Amino acid sequence: MASHPGARPPGRRRVLPRGTPLPDDVWALRHRVFLAAAWAAAAVVLAWGTLSHGLAHGVLDALPVAVPSLLATVVSVGARRWRREAASSTVMLALMMAAAVVVHLSHGLIEAHFLFFVAVGAAAAYQTWAPFLTAVGFVVVHHGLLGPLSGQEIFNHPAAQERPMVWALVHGALLAGGAAVGVASWRADEVVRERLATVGARSRLIVRTVEDGIVAVDARGRVVEANPSAERLVGTGPLAGRRLADLLLDGGASLAAGSSLLRTPTGTPVAVTVAPVQGDDAVSAVVTVRDLTVAARAASAEQALADLVVREEAQRRDVAALMAAVRPPALAVEGLETAVAYEPAASAPAGGDLYDWQRLPSGEVLVVVVDAMGRGTAATREALAVTTTVRTLAVAGCPLGDLVSRASAVLAVTHPDLLATLLVAVVDPATGRLRLAGGGHPPAVLVTAAGARELQADGLGVGFPDAGSSGTTEHVLAEGDTLVLYTDGLVEGTRDVTAGLLELARAAAAMPAAPVGQFARRLLTDVSTCALQEDDCLAVVVRRPVVTSDRAAPARWVPAGGDRSGADDRVPALVPSAGRGPGPS
Repeated sequence: MASHPGARPPGRRRVLPRGTPLPDDVWALRHRVFLAAAWAAAAVVLAWGTLSHGLAHGVLDALPVAVPSLLATVVSVGARRWRREAASSTVMLALMMAAAVVVHLSHGLIEAHFLFFVAVGAAAAYQTWAPFLTAVGFVVVHHGLLGPLSGQEIFNHPAAQERPMVWALVHGALLAGGAAVGVASWRADEVVRERLATVGARSRLIVRTVEDGIVAVDARGRVVEANPSAERLVGTGPLAGRRLADLLLDGGASLAAGSSLLRTPTGTPVAVTVAPVQGDDAVSAVVTVRDLTVAARAASAEQALADLVVREEAQRRDVAALMAAVRPPALAVEGLETAVAYEPAASAPAGGDLYDWQRLPSGEVLVVVVDAMGRGTAATREALAVTTTVRTLAVAGCPLGDLVSRASAVLAVTHPDLLATLLVAVVDPATGRLRLAGGGHPPAVLVTAAGARELQADGLGVGFPDAGSSGTTEHVLAEGDTLVLYTDGLVEGTRDVTAGLLELARAAAAMPAAPVGQFARRLLTDVSTCALQEDDCLAVVVRRPVVTSDRAAPARWVPAGGDRSGADDRVPALVPSAGRGPGPS
């Protein structure tokens, strides 16, 4: 935190007082007391001098005290600080002169020197430097100069008369100690006043800025002080000195302790709370006036917000039910295990990420993952159109390599503005034969005991120019192999697709034997690039389970022209499994 220029370094304590002026009423009270003491001292000196040496001598002794007392009396103490300093300094001069004359009249009586200590203490009570330095300076001049010149008049004992300078130093040291005590008390009082001023300033700031009206009233119910909110609510100008009950109640009744509902002269409904105050002579109670129209508006807004939350929750449930309705039922096919995990974007309860699976007449299983452009239920509707069209064409016997182009041609008529990427997989549960056809979609991920790698299927998506697949990709799923199809929300959270693909492969390779349901769910939680805040995340998992020994192994499909799985195995794994390097699947 920056400090203002001239501020003291942190941790450094101030020893000497600042000389902060006292409040006007406190200073005036002290000044009247010290001024009365100065005139009383002038009268005592006049009487003493007259009785001891005659009237003329008494007048001469009293004049040094009376003149500064008169000056302090006639000085007009106004708002300017120098007038205070002048009045207080002349009073201190009068008291010091009185002490010096008493020492003179007592022929240097030691007890008379105590008056100097009393006067220095009085000077410290003003809590400004001018009167204090006047008092100390007078003692220095009186003892330091007059002591050596006329020690018989200053000290009345032989030791001091023989060595007046030494005893002047002794008296000066004692007086300095008394002055130090006065300065310490002065500084401590300043610290307390500064802290109280800080607390008072903060309290005034709070009272002046709150929306509720806060009014302090005396025992007669008249306003002592009111914040701006109270004057605004009552709306009748300044409130100080007026009875608050006359402004808030008909008939001028008294405000009782507790709460009540009233109306201000402007017709504003208010809640009035009266809290008695103990131990304050000026303030008898504090009255809080709260504008009920503000509270009513706040309650209405709160209720509207609660209703909105209820409606949004109902809409989310409806959308969730809709999304569940457009998804296919669970797939139960011997020789395959399937699972899916889906999370909509936080900003929308529905989106264009959708999947479909279907047992084909050939016995193979069709798996489709679609990512339609757009947000909300409109994108869901378009994605559903893609999956329905692809399924219909596949069931009708459309070749896999032509599925994307034929679907795009059909949808161009029914949904001319639709844009979507998709990945189509056809798996034979009996043999493990896998064929992939792409339409601008991220590659599938194959997870084996050796690790995880991509299975690329190129092409252009539905609605794009020259839509269709660039051929098909084939592979054989061995027992225990897992295939992952997903949408780009799973790998584009950091806008770095390459990093997202590596993260997905790493997460998948870390759990090759996990149950498929857990496998799918953990992809959405363990892949750090999953963009759940901004995009849907979908993962479909297909696994060919391991056949137990008491069960006959199915025939292994061999592509025409030889076993092509070896060619696939020559592609190195993106992420090897723990403890094993890349190798054949």
